[in-house]
Amino acid sequence: MIEPRSPKLLRIATAVAASALFAVAGCGKKDAAPAAPAPTTSDKAAPAAPPTDRAIKIISVKPEVEALKAGDTVKIALSASYTVPAQGGLIGIVAQDAKGALIVDKLTPVEGGSGTFVGELEFKVPATDRVSLLVPLYAKGESKSSTVATHQFAVKAK
Repeated sequence: MIEPRSPKLLRIATAVAASALFAVAGCGKKDAAPAAPAPTTSDKAAPAAPPTDRAIKIISVKPEVEALKAGDTVKIALSASYTVPAQGGLIGIVAQDAKGALIVDKLTPVEGGSGTFVGELEFKVPATDRVSLLVPLYAKGESKSSTVATHQFAVKAK
């Protein structure tokens, strides 16, 4: 199991974010569609689909800049809309450098249902190419999440 603040979760969340970026970047291609894979006769069960009873989407991020400056201390404020099962859960805010190393993270409990989450992180911008913000949503009792919103800042040298 992956703990909410574990390095493994951060690597997984980064991989999910990177996959999403690659998928979006490839959407404009006009290549012919690949052939559908042939059905297999394997006894393995298909992986479970992501839960449909939860969602998270970033509404706003401040400061509204594309790049941060290495060495500066910044306060990031974000708001996100969310839906979580009735028992409630946790919303995290995780900042990582370009190599996926943790800069800072924070978990906040939320009530079940739908709502708007507002959170802040303050940190010193490291010397890196970019800072990624990951916003995972955990239902109560879960130690891992496949429901993650992301935002990225480029980083300018000092």
